[in-house]
Amino acid sequence: MIDNQKQLSIKLPMWDELPSFDLHLDQLLDLTNQYLSPIIGSKITKTMMHNYFKADIIVPPTRKKYWRMQLAGAIVVGLLKNIFTLAEIQAGLKALLKDSSPKTGYNNFVLMFNEQAAQSGTVPAALNSLDLKSANKPTIMQYDAVQSILFWLAAKKRLEEASKE
Repeated sequence: MIDNQKQLSIKLPMWDELPSFDLHLDQLLDLTNQYLSPIIGSKITKTMMHNYFKADIIVPPTRKKYWRMQLAGAIVVGLLKNIFTLAEIQAGLKALLKDSSPKTGYNNFVLMFNEQAAQSGTVPAALNSLDLKSANKPTIMQYDAVQSILFWLAAKKRLEEASKE
């Protein structure tokens, strides 16, 4: 979906690649933006994060300490907020986490995202990591969300190119 030069910077970290120690909000934002800015071209702010916590989209911190769950949530929400409303993101995460752990849900999302982002073309490509015919509804929902993000990125890139002509 995205040209080869852009593909190099589109890779999200797996759960176990995220820091396992407590983070402060500034560190959480720095890491989130380190992963997302090359992909979406914008940054997540403190205000945005506080809104995600207040809306129960991301689990609030304990004593102003953040950990992998908040970082993973910030990465996923940071991508999804460009396509879906916060209420839609909350409903999707709730459905996903009903039968899955945050680690499993995040890793499935990242596997699909990284695999699809590494392929070129304008139509969804086959997944090597997953059989969609036997996948459960939350997994198919994740796949659809990944495709939505990648189509949005492709459309955004085309708009940028068209405005330069």
